[in-house]
Amino acid sequence: MGGRRAQGAVGWARRLVPALAVVLLAVGCRRDKGEEFAVVPVQPAPALEAPRASGELFRLSEQRGKVVVLSFGYTACPDVCPTTLSQLQRLHRRLGAAAKELEVVFVSVDPERDSAPQLEAYVHAFHPRFTGLRLDAEALAPVLSSWRVTASRRYPDAARYRQRPITSSDSYTVDHTGAFFLVDKKGALRMRLPYTVPVERLQAEVARLLSEEGAAETGVRVEKARARLTPAQVGAVYLSLVNPSGREDRLLGAESATAGRVELHEVIAQGEVLQMHPRPEGFVVPAGGRVELEPGGKHLMLYAVQASPESIPLTLHFEKAGTVHLTVPVSPPGVDEP
Repeated sequence: MGGRRAQGAVGWARRLVPALAVVLLAVGCRRDKGEEFAVVPVQPAPALEAPRASGELFRLSEQRGKVVVLSFGYTACPDVCPTTLSQLQRLHRRLGAAAKELEVVFVSVDPERDSAPQLEAYVHAFHPRFTGLRLDAEALAPVLSSWRVTASRRYPDAARYRQRPITSSDSYTVDHTGAFFLVDKKGALRMRLPYTVPVERLQAEVARLLSEEGAAETGVRVEKARARLTPAQVGAVYLSLVNPSGREDRLLGAESATAGRVELHEVIAQGEVLQMHPRPEGFVVPAGGRVELEPGGKHLMLYAVQASPESIPLTLHFEKAGTVHLTVPVSPPGVDEP
């Protein structure tokens, strides 16, 4: 009996050793290579929402079907950040036509000095399709925490830091995490690579994610949203509704925090007479099709608009796709339509 028990224990140990070896190997690689590691098990990427310089809101959750390469830095960075963006510039060029499914995002860790227009100009100097995002200090802190990114100021004179408050004019650098975060087409964080990774390796990892099948699009996508306002505190919102799914949907209504109410309307021409018809039944968005809300046709009517905003927060309600939030830039009077 004791012999059988001993043999069973030995067999159990033999089966356990390979499993432990796999676990220890994974942990060991992660430690030995510092910041380079695959995310196992695969999990959704942390949330990221921030306004672009144009005022339009960027949401990582809306980038399904694309591979996103995310990095953190700041425009006054003398070495690491230009190196990082140069690597991404080379990556974009080497991918060729496949780069149309790539979204490159650079998040500022120095919002006190990086204005949104300055940040956009900086990243566009490397490529016009790169996205620069700025969050204020309060909103940035939880984002850095969720992505496990470090960012702290370094002053040349520690005594000066203690003796007077921080101001935007102070000369400082920011110690921060230098890494590429790779998010796949389904919105999962798949890998983190150090900024020193050779471009060939970065390209291989991104190309692998680009070759994977993306998440099937099931919701309505909003494109080319813009608003026009009048001095009478009314206005209209125009946009394109694209339905890539295989089922018909319907825009049921809309609301905005900066307007008393929002109604669905359509202009109908009766000879030379133009009639404004409310459409409480909504607008049908056909399966695999699109609907244009444009001047002289379907549009969203805004009533009692507050002040003169540069952009308008808007919430759309769809029958199947549910709720969609967006920020709509306001076109000044006299500006041509895109």
